[in-house]
Amino acid sequence: MVHKGLSYSADETELSLLMRKAQDGDGTSYVILLQKVQVMVKQFVDNSFTRLGLKSFGGQDDVVQEVLLAIHHKRSAFDETQFFLPWMYAIARYKVIDYFRRNKKNVYSSVSLSTEDELMAFDISVVTEFGTHYDVEQLFNLLPEKQREILVMIKLQGFSVEEVEKKTGYSCSDIKVSIHRALKFLQQKVQESV
Repeated sequence: MVHKGLSYSADETELSLLMRKAQDGDGTSYVILLQKVQVMVKQFVDNSFTRLGLKSFGGQDDVVQEVLLAIHHKRSAFDETQFFLPWMYAIARYKVIDYFRRNKKNVYSSVSLSTEDELMAFDISVVTEFGTHYDVEQLFNLLPEKQREILVMIKLQGFSVEEVEKKTGYSCSDIKVSIHRALKFLQQKVQESV
């Protein structure tokens, strides 16, 4: 697996390797992968419920199990030349949305979205869906390092703005401006590639 120019985490390297081994039939690697992924998925789902103001609504454990099942069922479709974490987080995001749809919980009427929150709701998986038209890794490489770091933390890892502020030391307004600029740039590049 070659990811030209884009720095990626030790987690990404390890999880991608475990997934490749699991796809080759290594059961031990698959168990380890699921154990590691479960922690990340739980954090993402909890952050998603909290960010939407629906933590008390419950159901987080159900969504985590649905995500793990989806990863299990779709593991053969994973392209080992791509990053594992965006693939996993896209599945998790869709399972959160599916959960609320099934439970007839209208998130948009429950949560008032400001303009900046609507912008932050931009689905990063839109970028990955156009991967055949534009190399996603090259697209992310075009972003300044700070924007890329913040975007990955917010959109792929599911951290809130406040959590990113604590982890990076950037101010809330700086984080929101960085997200705004990065997402506008990505949207423009995706539209150009279609």
